Amino acid sequence: MAQDYDKIFKENIEQMALPLAEKLLAIRPEKLKDISVDLQQTIERKPDFIKKVVHKDATKDYILHIEFQVVDEPKMLHRMLEYYALMFRKHNLRLKQVVFYIGEGKAKMLTQINHNELNFEFSLVNVQEIAYTEFLNSDKPEEVILAILANFQNKKPEIVIQSILQRIINLTEPNLKQLKYVRQLEILSLLRDLDKETLNQTKNMALIFDIEKDHLFKKGEGKGIAIAAKRMLLANFTIQQVADVLKVPKEMVEEIAKSIKK
Repeated sequence: MAQDYDKIFKENIEQMALPLAEKLLAIRPEKLKDISVDLQQTIERKPDFIKKVVHKDATKDYILHIEFQVVDEPKMLHRMLEYYALMFRKHNLRLKQVVFYIGEGKAKMLTQINHNELNFEFSLVNVQEIAYTEFLNSDKPEEVILAILANFQNKKPEIVIQSILQRIINLTEPNLKQLKYVRQLEILSLLRDLDKETLNQTKNMALIFDIEKDHLFKKGEGKGIAIAAKRMLLANFTIQQVADVLKVPKEMVEEIAKSIKK
């Protein structure tokens, strides 16, 4: 299962890492540049996210290094120090390092070391301490799905999950990419023991993809739209959700809803 989590973050890392650093750590780089991270010969695991932060004043340049961690790894401090040493040796630039802990509770891993003449530390962010709305209000679905890992602020899980799914619907087209984010949400929900609730909420999402495959809907014919709307309403989608997904006026969906009740 850990491989599933790793896959999610590898797929989304480019769209997710920098916005999170900007939002949660106020890191706003002037310009980013790809940088060589070919360290496989010396370390077991490649860094999750490494970019060179470029400034007009080159003396301010540094390397931004971000890791996403599911396990509260006791040796994480050693690993981050190793990354720092190897990247500093290779590029002769200082590093700003951040670990986003997405596991349950608060991470207890050490973040700094004072050993003789060596002083080293990295930043640690416990995602479960962050308000879920910080992620939910993002315009990037890669960030939105992280809301399932955040602090629900005493909101019921089903309410939060519904909000996340609605946000995914609003930000994406009803296609395979939308399905990808829904599946990723289901996997991440396992980290909070919310997989059953999430699966219950996402059951009806599959309907969207059945609709898209519908011959009449593909043709854009009015009859096809009506059939699709009825299916969604009978599956307990709200009128507004149906209007958003099918991209039709809310009034049209209201009329279809009335015809179902007759």
